Amino acid sequence: MHCLYCGHYNPEDEPRCERCARRLQVGAARSAPAGYDGATALATAVAPARQKMASAVPASPERSQVARQSRLFPEGESNVLQFPSAPKPVEPRPRPRRQAPQRPDSQAFLDFLPPAPHAPRTLKTSVEAVIYCDAPVATPIHRAVGFALDFAVVMLAFGMFLFSFYACGGEFPKINTHVALGFGGAFLGIALFYGLLWVLTGSESAGARWIGLRFINFDGSPIDRRERAIRYAAACLSFFSVGLGVLWSLADEEGLTWHDHMSKTFPTIRG
Repeated sequence: MHCLYCGHYNPEDEPRCERCARRLQVGAARSAPAGYDGATALATAVAPARQKMASAVPASPERSQVARQSRLFPEGESNVLQFPSAPKPVEPRPRPRRQAPQRPDSQAFLDFLPPAPHAPRTLKTSVEAVIYCDAPVATPIHRAVGFALDFAVVMLAFGMFLFSFYACGGEFPKINTHVALGFGGAFLGIALFYGLLWVLTGSESAGARWIGLRFINFDGSPIDRRERAIRYAAACLSFFSVGLGVLWSLADEEGLTWHDHMSKTFPTIRG
């Protein structure tokens, strides 16, 4: 059956057109009212006219084909867009290696040899010395001047103690054994505290610094607090033995006292 709209041929039992989806069969006409005789004749005349009209309309070849979208690209051309290929990266040329300049044969070489061990020094009397470094030992005059300055500081501190004692209402009775022991103990305590103060601070005493002395060990290195503590204890022993340990420096070939030998330290001129 041909569609009256698009002229497409459809099977007889198809209710709608396969192309335009319009209805192909017209519903049955209603029966004419009673007394109307031309109803049947009119229906019979119209039906052959419709069939003749449908057969007279030729089927358009363009409409017989399913509508499709036109091609984007002409025939014979590929529908794949060709993008220009990325240029190949240019490999950097290897730079020529710079050769290290050759040293001339005339250049001198430095031979780093290990330091020589401390060799025992020999005195004028062919006796092996106990000091390995070349630092000179302070002379007895330097020692005496430094001791005098420190003693003056201790006497100044003892005088301030007596003034404070008197200012607080104390009285100075006649000199007897008990008074001498009391004030002597105060002076000894101040002197010991003065020497211990420099051990705790890790530096030379005021008199030694004023005269330009410093303490080093027999290897020539600055002494630490442990060596200062040993030297302080040995110095107390030298003074408490009626000063014999201090006077020993006059007879020693290197000018060392007892506490110098015990602590393996000695005073020298500050360079």
